[in-house]
Amino acid sequence: MEFRQMKYILTLAETRNMTRAAEKLFISQPALSHYLKCVEDELGAQLFDRSTTPMSLTYAGRCYVERARAILLENEQLKRRMRDITRHMSGKLTIGTSRDRASYMMPRILPEFAALYPGIETEVHTASGKKLFEELRSGRVDMVLLPLAGQDDLKGLSSELICSEELVLAAKAGSIAEEDQISGKHAVKSGALNNADFFLLFPEHAMRSFCNRWFRHEHIRPRIKMEFSSNISCLRMAATGMGYTIIPYLTTRLANPGAAVEYFSLGPEPETWEVHIFYRKGVYLGEPELKLIQIAKEQFGHESLR
Repeated sequence: MEFRQMKYILTLAETRNMTRAAEKLFISQPALSHYLKCVEDELGAQLFDRSTTPMSLTYAGRCYVERARAILLENEQLKRRMRDITRHMSGKLTIGTSRDRASYMMPRILPEFAALYPGIETEVHTASGKKLFEELRSGRVDMVLLPLAGQDDLKGLSSELICSEELVLAAKAGSIAEEDQISGKHAVKSGALNNADFFLLFPEHAMRSFCNRWFRHEHIRPRIKMEFSSNISCLRMAATGMGYTIIPYLTTRLANPGAAVEYFSLGPEPETWEVHIFYRKGVYLGEPELKLIQIAKEQFGHESLR
């Protein structure tokens, strides 16, 4: 059985649609149908139930997908080990991160990495944290650069700490009254935010998970005015004065909110979270992977707080 066939079946299992899978694989739908039939004939088992919409895996299909992923991951580990032994630095490294984080972290990481390893193709895949962790565990991405939002993030994974970030309240300049600020600190009293309007990320994002926990801890009931997939969009909306947002401070260095904005700590002591590079537990990290982690630490490790 060919590795190519396994990749085709895995893509079909992910999309559960013959047309979309063929588009992702850059082959025709009849060709994909032919590959599927060949595999099923060879195994003597039907892998997909075509009577459902979308297609669903049969029991045999679920077993196939589980083992095919393991085989392809093991093959990738072997290629990495051989690459390090032979010093023939080629291949592909796929990094998952959020769209905003890709905008301000990847330009400071990838040029140095590309100069050291020109034979290794790097690909950046952006999505929500929930989606990226799913893709990392299934082997569709090699590493994920994201904050550690909770211990569930670590299931089946290992990680390297890159930096810590302060999370701040962003508000239009002058919209937080002096009596709502903590005396002697550029910080906001949490009670002043109860029933305030907020622009927040969608629930599948790590930033939204932090906000929800913080609101509960501080007994704040926010009015969620709008939801976005980008911290920058939230910041620009907060700059209009229509509400507030909570974002990583490093995001503010990238965004041009288009109006005067003030940033406040979320209490007497700064609220922070840790940004990690995650990878599958037990995976072989070769020289290029370790170097990428080192570059990220060197570029951002000193930017722990604002």
